[in-house]
Amino acid sequence: MGLFERLFHHQKRQDTDAADQATRAVVQLLQSHRLLGEVLLQVPRFYNPAQTATAELTWQSDQLILKINPEQFQHLRTDDQQTLLAHEALHVLWQHPLRYAQHPHPDMVKVATDVAVNQYLAAAPVGTATLAQLRRLLRKRIPARLDSQEYLTLLENATVEERERLKKGGLRLNGQGHGQQPTPGTDGHQGWRTVADQASQGNQQIRLANLRRILCHAWQQTPKRDRGVLPGELVQQLTGPRQPANFDWQMVLHRQVGKITRGKEESRARFNRRQPLRMDLPGQISHLTADLRIFVDNSGSMTDAEIRRALIEIRNLVARERPVVTIYSFDAKMYGPGQRSRSGRQIEWQRQGGGGTSFQAIFDYLRDHHVSRTGAVIVIITDGWGKKIFARTATGILTGS
Repeated sequence: MGLFERLFHHQKRQDTDAADQATRAVVQLLQSHRLLGEVLLQVPRFYNPAQTATAELTWQSDQLILKINPEQFQHLRTDDQQTLLAHEALHVLWQHPLRYAQHPHPDMVKVATDVAVNQYLAAAPVGTATLAQLRRLLRKRIPARLDSQEYLTLLENATVEERERLKKGGLRLNGQGHGQQPTPGTDGHQGWRTVADQASQGNQQIRLANLRRILCHAWQQTPKRDRGVLPGELVQQLTGPRQPANFDWQMVLHRQVGKITRGKEESRARFNRRQPLRMDLPGQISHLTADLRIFVDNSGSMTDAEIRRALIEIRNLVARERPVVTIYSFDAKMYGPGQRSRSGRQIEWQRQGGGGTSFQAIFDYLRDHHVSRTGAVIVIITDGWGKKIFARTATGILTGS
């Protein structure tokens, strides 16, 4: 066996061992801290031997994942492995990777968020900031159990002298400094960062939806007996009233349309590939649209005014994006083959149905008509009242009217 093959098999075995240890740590957390274990079950884990931090939450295609350095993770004691994973789960519970994705001072964010979450652990992961450390270095009586934003404000208002004391105490607020590496065994926060061209409102809304799905499922899977021993702040975070989100579903949809090639069209803005020196010959560009299928709820709970508003939204969408759209009506079943709509054409609509709502009828229709999972965008316009969806298919956006 050659050197490369030996290195490959060694790395593969190391990743497998780290994965087994991480799984055992999650199982232990499910027994001791059920909610945190349930959160970790919802976050995919990947193993990267090249990363500096032992564990790091990061965004990948708007999905939150947990990356682990297998070698460093295996060098931790079993209880330290559990503590580190619990620390990451608490970051997820408080939505830190989303809340601070664009903050201009990531080093301050790391200190503030670590101080906030470590107060819910019996011991802090190696190299992470604690409230006791912050009190000692700032020489202030800082209240416990504050939100991370309040600790962050405290750090932003720190004097030059206080910042120097924090730096000497190992809490850097303005970068790591030349040649200095983060302490091994700690969590990383670099994966939280969102570059400017990815920080659109659509991206943030998708990430928020994915994050809330994780938290909602974890809370539902936590038995009542385990909920009763949770700190009140965590319960409030998961069950407290939220401000209604200003969800621009058309902005999210805009990111999905225009990705599928639907033939070519001539353009004078492009050179002719066969004869690039012939300026009189036009080139070609790909005409991109999406196979956009919109299902409008016609059940009894949808009023005529709500359906009219849905049709106006569809008409505006078609006029702006110019996709080829097929519009369907449904309640507990599907009605008709669907109506094709293009820009400039009036949508002719006659209400059908009026019974109860079953979203499953949509997914049965897509399956029976072999609609591609990757080549279609599915939009359901509904008031939200209906039976639970039991199937999954192509990319979908569910929006209430």
